[in-house]
Amino acid sequence: VLLSIKFFKGISVMNSNMKLLMPFAAQTGLSADARGGILFGVYGGYNITVSPISGGKAMQISVGVKVNGQPIDNNQLQLFAKQNKSFFGICRANGYRVDFNVKQFLTAKSTINKGLRPGIEIVAAFLRSLGAENCCQAGGKSEDLGTYYTYNCASVLCDGCYSETSADTVNRIRENEAKAENLVGGFVGALLGSLLGAAAIILISQLGYVAAISGVIMGVCTLKGYEMLGGKISKTGVIISCAVMVVMVFLSYQLDSAILLSKEYTDYSVFECFKIYNNAVFTGGIIWENYLPSLIMLYAFTALGAVPTVKNRISKQYALNTLYRMDGQSAPVTEYSEI
Repeated sequence: VLLSIKFFKGISVMNSNMKLLMPFAAQTGLSADARGGILFGVYGGYNITVSPISGGKAMQISVGVKVNGQPIDNNQLQLFAKQNKSFFGICRANGYRVDFNVKQFLTAKSTINKGLRPGIEIVAAFLRSLGAENCCQAGGKSEDLGTYYTYNCASVLCDGCYSETSADTVNRIRENEAKAENLVGGFVGALLGSLLGAAAIILISQLGYVAAISGVIMGVCTLKGYEMLGGKISKTGVIISCAVMVVMVFLSYQLDSAILLSKEYTDYSVFECFKIYNNAVFTGGIIWENYLPSLIMLYAFTALGAVPTVKNRISKQYALNTLYRMDGQSAPVTEYSEI
């Protein structure tokens, strides 16, 4: 139950964090991109983006910089993180992109006030001490820079690298659209994937709990199974996967009940108890006042995990296919959705 409550509370974290970030944005002169939930702009002379990570529970400061024409050495970043461990967790460079993970405090407000506010100044001072200069995070070019939303994150890119990224995304989407969706294969894949979710439901129930984490497992495995054997997943695929999940939750409940019966009536096997229990349900030989509340509770807790998982899968796919310039200047906008 605690796992379920914790998961459910995390659904709205990113939206509430954006509201908490607005005073910080006003203080630092950064702009807010409501679509991506990201802050961006120039601070201390550097093109900086502030993005939510870990489901919105933590913050990441990112820059595109070079020192004497070269990317920052990760050894320097490790030393920086060690010296400023009160404010930062992992700090690493991936090419010319440098990410500073702000230390997570007890609440989002504390993370912003005690971590992000001093952290952004520490980052700017650190970059100045190295003599770092702004550059494209992909190619290192210093001219024609802009802040873009690409591949579900904010990036500082030059016009040329953004054009390449946009072209790659369009080609990937067209290749995916050219694939034929195998509904039968997808159904089989969803069925196989849902077995893992069913196993999680039964295992957790046998331990005496009902938790939303089983719904997460059910959602992830069912959708992934459909996609693997179906070739790709469309709206039809999502509907089929959801229907499979509904049925499998019911069968999981029936099997779990049969296991409990077999422990009480040791002369009967689990399979025999399963048949007896199903026959009682479908012929009305069951005490509905005891049966329905437990089944409804299982569906509710499974939905707490599965529904956000399905929504996240769809929104994430959409985000991966969405590219646009965040700083308001003229640039092509690409938006596609496979689902």
